[in-house]
Amino acid sequence: MFNKESKDRSQEKILLYKPLRKIEEWEVNNDIVKLFFNHNRAVERFMRWLMKKSKVSDLKLDEIGSMVWQFCDGTKTVYEIAIAMVKKFNDTEQNSIDRLIMFLRYLSRRGWIIFEK
Repeated sequence: MFNKESKDRSQEKILLYKPLRKIEEWEVNNDIVKLFFNHNRAVERFMRWLMKKSKVSDLKLDEIGSMVWQFCDGTKTVYEIAIAMVKKFNDTEQNSIDRLIMFLRYLSRRGWIIFEK
């Protein structure tokens, strides 16, 4: 199990990483980001045909997610993004860091971003 000290050290390491987007197709309307996904693999084509779905699907992010997505360009560290969240949303620094790390881990697991050290 992780103890608090181990968690703090791992959190400090991730704050120095720079997230970089892997999704190329996205747009911004009224400060809300919309991601587009093409379904071109054989299994996806079959499921699309079976369920009569379109070739492209989209996903809208909320205000916080949209801001984070726009900062994931490989130039800002996770800590700098968290500080920008604190300033914009008047939240505590630790709360913003925790929320940001959880969101970035989700994006990373989905394969939508990568981290540069």
